[in-house]
Order: sequence, then C-alpha cells, then structure tokens
Amino acid sequence: MFPSYVNLVLVSCLFISVDSGNVEQIVLRGVQTSLLSMYIPSKPFTCLDGSLTIPYEFVNDDYCDCKDGTDEPGTSACPNGRFFCENKGYVGSLIPSHFVGDGVCDCCDGSDEYETKTVCNNTCFELAQKTQAEREAQRVLHEAGVAKKKEIISKSIAIKSERQTHIDELERDLQSVENELKEKEELKRQAEIPENQAKEKHQKLWDEQRAVRETIIRNYQIRDMFADLDTNGDSLVSIDELQKHTELDLDNENEFTIEEVRTILGSDSVNLDEFNTTVFDQISNSYKRLPKPTTPIPEPTLDSTATPSSPVETSTDEKNIENHDETPIATSLEHEKHIHDDTPPEFDDETKQLIAIADQTRTEFDQVQGRVLDIKRQIEDLKKQVNIDVGIQGEYSAFIDQCFDYEEREYTYRVCMFKDAKQIPKGGGGDVAIGFWDAWTGPIENKYLRMKYVNGATCWNGPARSLTVTFRCGIEHKIIDVREPSRCEYAMIFETPSACDEKMAASSSHSTHVEF
Repeated sequence: MFPSYVNLVLVSCLFISVDSGNVEQIVLRGVQTSLLSMYIPSKPFTCLDGSLTIPYEFVNDDYCDCKDGTDEPGTSACPNGRFFCENKGYVGSLIPSHFVGDGVCDCCDGSDEYETKTVCNNTCFELAQKTQAEREAQRVLHEAGVAKKKEIISKSIAIKSERQTHIDELERDLQSVENELKEKEELKRQAEIPENQAKEKHQKLWDEQRAVRETIIRNYQIRDMFADLDTNGDSLVSIDELQKHTELDLDNENEFTIEEVRTILGSDSVNLDEFNTTVFDQISNSYKRLPKPTTPIPEPTLDSTATPSSPVETSTDEKNIENHDETPIATSLEHEKHIHDDTPPEFDDETKQLIAIADQTRTEFDQVQGRVLDIKRQIEDLKKQVNIDVGIQGEYSAFIDQCFDYEEREYTYRVCMFKDAKQIPKGGGGDVAIGFWDAWTGPIENKYLRMKYVNGATCWNGPARSLTVTFRCGIEHKIIDVREPSRCEYAMIFETPSACDEKMAASSSHSTHVEF
C-alpha cells in the first residue's frame, strides 16, 4: 500500500525539478503559499486543527483523514476542504474542494481541473486587466473626490474660524446690550413709580365715587322694597306681609311657614332700620313684587256710544304703573354688577403724560430685551454648529444646514443632515418622520462612513422608524438609493467627496499579485 501512496503523491501532488542530483519540492497543489511550511514531505503531517498526525504520504491521497480536511488540499475527498487557486497574474482564491475535478473551470488558471480532460482557458490575465481597470476607475474617482474633499476641509477650517470669531463678537455685543438692558430696566422702573401712583390715585377716587353711588342706590332699593312690603302702611314689615312672598321659601316645600318667616325677620315685625340691617340682604336676590289685582272691564252694551271696533284705551300712566308693578325690584347684587361694568372716567392730562412716558420706557426696554434674546439665539445656533462632529478634518462640514432629496415613484425622501429625515408622499398627506439625527455608526476604522437617524414615527403595530445613511466616494453630494430592507428600517446610499479615501487616491495604478 505504501508505494501506491507514493505514486499518488508524485503524480497528483508535486511538481519536481532535478538540480545537481538533488530533488527539490517546488509547490504542493491546492495549498496556499503561506501554509506550505506545514507540508514537509520528510515529516509526518499534522492536521492544521491539531486533531491528528498522519504519515505525509496520506496527504492528497484522495482519502479524508483530517476533520478539517487539510490533508486533502488538492483533491475533492473532504467535503469541508478548501482548494487554493494560485491564479498567477491575478488574485489567488479559495474554492470548496468538491469543485476540484468536477469538469467546471472554477480557477481562472484551470488548476482545479488538473486531473480531468476538461480544457480550461487561462482567463487570469483578462480578469486582471478588468480588475485593474476597475481599480483604476476607483482610483481616479477617489483622486478627483479627494481634491474636492480638500477644498471642503479648507473651507471648513476657514468657516469654523469665522464662526468662532463671530461667537466672540456676539458675546462682546451681548455684554454691552445686557448693560444697556439694565439701564433701560432702571429707567422703566423709575417711570412706572409716578405712573402707578397716579393710576392708584385715579382708581381710589373712582372707587370712592362708585361706593357713594352704590350706597345711594342701595338705600333707595331698601326703602322701595320696604314700602312694597308694608302693605298696611304702619312703617313695619310683619310676618303676615312677608309670608305672602312665597318665592322666598328656599326649602321648596310649597309652604312658607310662620316660623320660616320669623327666622328671616328675626321677630314678629321689623322697622326700616331693622329691615336694612337684618332682612334686606337675605331676600334681595329672590324678592319679586306681587302682581296687582286687575279690575274687570264691563262688556259694552248695544246702546253704547262706543263702536264695537273701538278698543278700550289704557292711559299711559296706567301702563307705566302696570309695567312698574310687574318689574322685580333691582337688587344690590344686580347693582353691584352694574357698577363694576361701568367704564371709569378718563385719566387726567397729568396722568396721561406719566403713562406716555412709562410706555416709552417700556417700549425701549422691550426692544433692547429683544436684541438680547436675538444675540443669545445666534450664539446658541453657532455653538451648536461648531460642536457638530463633522469628521476628523471637518470633511462633512458642507452638510451643515443642508437637505437632500431623492425621488422615487410614490415618495420623496428628504434628509437634512444632522437634523432629521422624512418620507413625503407624492399623492398627498402629511410628511412622515423616519428618524432624527443620532450618531456616526461606521466601522471602527472609519466611523464617518455611516450615520444613524432614530426615533421616527412609529409604524402601525411596529417599531419606530429609523434610517441608516451609508456614505461612499462620489464627485457630488447626492442620494443615489433609498430602500426599506426591513420593516420601518430604511437604508440610504449617499455619494459625496467627503467619503473619498486619500490612500486609495494615492494607490499605484500598476497591477499587483494578491494571494489569500
């Protein structure tokens, strides 16, 4: 059995050359160059996972001995084996070992079909040329993009310096305007002292006048109500006289008892002074005049001189009396409302002048205060811009306060850098927030290749919308694609010079052989 393994090794595994009588191993088929040192014909072979050591003759004997398949790099014996395509002149590659000898040319140099009659054209040179052309196109793109990127960085440095200078100027202006505001506030305070004194004096006089008027009218109401109740004219209001006014029965039991009336009067009868101090305020809001008894009008006779069509005339005085009798007596509360609704008299000329002076100081104070708030807002906005992370060199500074749109069939997608992103329906309806600026989330080697927008509008029975923006090199700032790979999670591809790579731009255009 041993000679057969040797023959297999000699036939399928090794290329050899004879030099001065010495046999030299040149290459072992299917093994990466970096691993050749693990395959020494004069020593037993240890599986690369360390699980087993076998005679070297077992390597590439078309029988899988190692669990990791490393003893059969040049055959299809191991299902998990890997065959290395050297692909000289192009890029070395690994293919599954079961592709070896299957009649299909998988390696561009055809080395995977060394044991078959399949004729494989060596396409490595053409692939190398194509790859080199693609790399050169990328290099040219990055070179042009880096040139624009440098312009952005240069402008960023200047703009950042200008913003900081502007902030310093505004802070100096703010200090000056705040001092001015303090002066205006003091002038306003001084002007408002005599103004308030004059207004208080005016109000006090007006309150006194209203109090006098209210007292007069209240006294009139008391006398009028007392006279209306004193039906027998004895200058007293008795239980019998008040008991007729059942509207004063507040317990609504349909009976206004003597005891209830006595509780209101405080005795069997009261005079005017007692009515004023004890009774009036209790009944004034509910009291109503009793209707006057009416005298029936006789039917006209046939021999009457009045014609049937002539109406019976009522004198104006009678109408007024009837109307007066049916009108409830005005109460003190009604009068109080009337008094408070009265328009106070105009201020005197001296008070008007004091008000005008105070108004002017208030206007000047408000104007200066508005300037203070405006300067503070400007400073806050500029500091926010200065503090935005726009890349290590400021390469993304051109995005500040900029929005970009992408049109597709149903929607317009709009991203405002470092702010928010929206989905705008073309068929009408409100905008949908798909995220608000959160952070840079690119790979460790360059986090500035991806940004994240989160906490957008919540999907129906789903999560909050979010957007991931991936940047790649381009000559212009533009969105080239927007998709929704997962529900409510949007992905945007954005081309920009800011993402172009200096190393790629400076890379050599000559072809180099790369081996895995």
